[in-house]
Amino acid sequence: MRVSTQVRLVHWSVTAAAALLAADAALSAAALTHLGRRQFRLISVAQLDRVHTDLVNNLTVAAVSVLVLATIAVFMRRPSNKVRVAVWVAAPLIALTTLCFLVGGPEWAVAPTGEEPAALRAEYAQAVPSWYTGPHGVAGLISVALLIFVAVFLLRADLREYYMDGGYDASRPYKSWVERAGARDAGHDAT
Repeated sequence: MRVSTQVRLVHWSVTAAAALLAADAALSAAALTHLGRRQFRLISVAQLDRVHTDLVNNLTVAAVSVLVLATIAVFMRRPSNKVRVAVWVAAPLIALTTLCFLVGGPEWAVAPTGEEPAALRAEYAQAVPSWYTGPHGVAGLISVALLIFVAVFLLRADLREYYMDGGYDASRPYKSWVERAGARDAGHDAT
């Protein structure tokens, strides 16, 4: 696969992850609005506070992640080692944070046990609607998969060479620092 194709693949993967997280942020904002408009009689105040806090946390993490990934996507096509390091740092952190908020989301604050009355289960369903939980989970999991893919894919030698600060030169194959040190030492031995 050509290096330009690989760079485009990485760029579009980061862009897709940012778009999915933007959709997740919009879903969280809509769920917060939905929660604020409802009147609950049976759900405890502590449960409602937990749902509200979890939704705000999801919204904040998704919005900040979108800003970070959008910034990275802007500079992704330019050969710079700083961009590659930024991806290696940001992608796993965003993926891990997103997974944590998927596992401990607001739906667990009002998860029915099966022993509560039907009216309380109906209020639980209104507090965290199904139109939020499904798309939120799918968008989060796909964005996590894309970010992990990008972080691992950037380990390829040809991409490593492309993102080196000196730029990419197809006529000059990549040499690791071990190979360069060995060549330098061999040059010193010859003199």
